[in-house]
Amino acid sequence: MSYVRVSITGTMLGSEVWSINPVFDPTGEFGSTVSQTALDAAALAIANRAIPTELRNHMSAQVARTGARVEVRDDGNDSLIGISTQASATPVVGLTAVAMPAQSALVLSLRTDTPGGSGRGRLYWPCLVGPLDSTGRISTANVGLFVADFKTYLTGIISDLATAFPSIGFNLAVRSKTTHTTPHVVRIQAGNVVDTQRRRRDTLPESYSTVTFP
Repeated sequence: MSYVRVSITGTMLGSEVWSINPVFDPTGEFGSTVSQTALDAAALAIANRAIPTELRNHMSAQVARTGARVEVRDDGNDSLIGISTQASATPVVGLTAVAMPAQSALVLSLRTDTPGGSGRGRLYWPCLVGPLDSTGRISTANVGLFVADFKTYLTGIISDLATAFPSIGFNLAVRSKTTHTTPHVVRIQAGNVVDTQRRRRDTLPESYSTVTFP
């Protein structure tokens, strides 16, 4: 038994990196070994999958998707069975001017029918552009478009996996390393408050201004 961890990777603001890491549960099995050729094909297709407009709107022109990694891991102990890392043929950048710091993100909450923390997951999509309304939130209509486009994007990744491994089906899932379970996602939610992903400002250079006091 196994599961698939996909990493969408990219850069932002020149010196930072970012990633999101959705998990997919195969309905069939890969067999005794995972075909490296098929794994490379899946990673390459995902690395070059079109990003829907609403996702690019929130990325900003200072954020780019630059590649993808596909890992097949053992369901029992999470050990790595197969891996492929592929670069995008051309980095895909956002469509609007940056307006918020690197840590800003819109959060996709992944919900399953499994209760508790082992049945919930989160994906932090870069959101360096609001636009924010007078209450400091993203409009409900805008969030609706965002979550619909994210569904389209994840469905496309499932299609890329299924094309590379035509005898295996795939379901978006949440992986719990505590319970070693991979329940399937039945709902995707997105809120209208911009959240933060702190580690997305690990290496961003900072300049200081100083005044003497008193």
